[in-house]
Amino acid sequence: MRRLFLVSVIALCGISLFGQEFQIPANYSFEKAEDYAVYEQDVINGINWLANTPIDQNVEKRQKVNAFLLQWMTGSPTVKIDVGQEVVNFLPNPDLLMAFLCGWTKYSLETKDFSNKIKGNTAGIENVIFVYNKNKKVIGKNKEVEKYIKLQSKGKLEEEIAKRIGQ
Repeated sequence: MRRLFLVSVIALCGISLFGQEFQIPANYSFEKAEDYAVYEQDVINGINWLANTPIDQNVEKRQKVNAFLLQWMTGSPTVKIDVGQEVVNFLPNPDLLMAFLCGWTKYSLETKDFSNKIKGNTAGIENVIFVYNKNKKVIGKNKEVEKYIKLQSKGKLEEEIAKRIGQ
């Protein structure tokens, strides 16, 4: 039992340290379609860093990571994010919108499922919930995200998203 506890503590510390250590690639370039694949792991690492770093800390670095990720997301030949008001109804919070984009992107890259809108939206909302819960004191209460949290706790989030996007 002690060994399991020690391994868990070490793993959590490693995740915490990893979250603080992400560096935006130097001199990145997105000129050709092939350029995007080179940075896929950096994109995933950046997404993890944003999700695990409180939104009121490392603000300057957050802005740079956001810019890197947005540039990658908007030009990616594989990841196509569909942001619809029927699902992304928690605006105008830019941190939550970015969390949604990141969740969808990470899902697509990790699963290589680039066309499933239900799974992409669900992954986006799950990341919104994760970021919201970690930063609720800074963000403030958001009724729409709270509704998603209730749906998630009942195991009905994906079903509701499918209804909302008409699939």
